[in-house]
Amino acid sequence: MVYKRSAFGLLALALLVSGVSVSASQGVTGVRESQVNEGINGSRDTLLLAQGNVNEDKRFEGTLQGCKRTGPSVQCSVAVRAKADRDTFVRCQEGNLTRLFDTSGTVYPCAKIKIGNQEDVNGLNLRFPQGTPVKVTLTFNNVSSQVNEFDTLEISFEYHRDSYLKFKNIKLPK
Repeated sequence: MVYKRSAFGLLALALLVSGVSVSASQGVTGVRESQVNEGINGSRDTLLLAQGNVNEDKRFEGTLQGCKRTGPSVQCSVAVRAKADRDTFVRCQEGNLTRLFDTSGTVYPCAKIKIGNQEDVNGLNLRFPQGTPVKVTLTFNNVSSQVNEFDTLEISFEYHRDSYLKFKNIKLPK
């Protein structure tokens, strides 16, 4: 099928790439909205699965690099990128808003945060350059040795308005 350089041609080409077939005789009205949504959302979901546990909000995006057990503690590392240059406070114990939830509903508050060579229990203030990954390591204490899976990791940022990154379905390596 040959597509001319037109709005329909570009739409049809985009739909073909996402797995939805369209013929020129159908016109735009022949494409069901569900086909467009399935094609777009299916591609996005596949991309997110390929990248691992990724989350974003209006100000930040993050990729969970993994969590590991160290005795009764669990450490989780996240590569955080700011969507614009900004100074922000990454919370740990302050406000008890950075937390790890296991699949049984137990909440583990953040015990320590580390960014670069700085460590603190309350949180750390940092300038995040736009688009540059910054490794944030969070420690959670008193985690039972029976717990090997977590429902949610929630990280709180304070910058005029609060921001949160949430990561789901976290398994500890065996």
